[in-house]
Amino acid sequence: MNSKIQSLLKVAHLLLSKWKQIFIFCFIVVSLSIGYIMSIPRSYQSDVVMLPEIPSNNSLSSGLGSLASMAGVKLGNGDSEDAIYPEFYPKVVKTPDFLVALLNKPVRPKGLKQDVSLFIYLTQHQKAPWWDGLFQWGGLGSKEAPTNKIDPQRLTKAQEKLLKGLGSSIVSFVDKRTNMVTINVTMQDPEVAAQVATMVENQLQQYIANYRTSKARNDVKYAEKISKKALEDYKAAQKVYARFADANQDLVLTSVQQEETRLENEMQLAYNGYSQSVTQLQLAQAKVQERMPAFTVLQQANVPIKPSAPKRMIFVFMMAVLSFSLSCLWIIVKSAILDQPETQQSATMHEKP
Repeated sequence: MNSKIQSLLKVAHLLLSKWKQIFIFCFIVVSLSIGYIMSIPRSYQSDVVMLPEIPSNNSLSSGLGSLASMAGVKLGNGDSEDAIYPEFYPKVVKTPDFLVALLNKPVRPKGLKQDVSLFIYLTQHQKAPWWDGLFQWGGLGSKEAPTNKIDPQRLTKAQEKLLKGLGSSIVSFVDKRTNMVTINVTMQDPEVAAQVATMVENQLQQYIANYRTSKARNDVKYAEKISKKALEDYKAAQKVYARFADANQDLVLTSVQQEETRLENEMQLAYNGYSQSVTQLQLAQAKVQERMPAFTVLQQANVPIKPSAPKRMIFVFMMAVLSFSLSCLWIIVKSAILDQPETQQSATMHEKP
């Protein structure tokens, strides 16, 4: 026990004797850390929390099924249709098509009196550390400027870098237990952060709605085409019947009556076909509404007041602790290495007779 206390006192005495070296090393590291962290632009984070209500097809599909059975139409099982579930939302917001669509939307940074596109903001209104300029002048960075016309399938290096930067500033995750979706958007401007978070929320909802209703909307277009053709056929049959009836209204010949009956039956069949096509159109339109997803926004995007990064005080404190620990460790290890030959030499002299 006494030996341990003596060892600790020896180490403490050694560190106190080297306090100037420790102070100089810590001062240099902390000064460099302050210069580094102050050069990094501050960023602000805005959050959106929403809960997608995945529609249950059982109730509405049963109602549509009974209506369709009356019209002689058979509907498929809505539960078997594909859909993008909330677990895939984080991948959707990272796709090039999604990000390119965001770049064309307007934002208004703090201090500007007019809107600019998100592309203009990211390329002309962003701050960067001073060493980024050194890398570009030294040929280590890309000097190519991204153009506003972006093809998601054919990206240049500058455009790919721009999309990666935008994608990294948008983070979304899903609570698998509740399907609650949280979207975090980080930008250097607090106003832009809130605006982009709202844009991502709206665009994601529109994307999911378009995906889920794409087949149903195609069915509506097809039903409208069929209904229009059935209406034309009915009007044509109606004109033929009316023309024949007007021309032979005073005749009582059996052949004339038979022809009039035939034309009337054709007109009635055309009307029945038109009526059935209208029913199918109404069913297809109801199917679109059935497939439309609903979203409940639990937290709207708000303008952040305090920056989310970098944590300057924490970073400087951690660097101060790290520099102090490394300097003390270096002094102790160096002293142990230097004292080892002297200890061995003293032990050798004691062994001699």
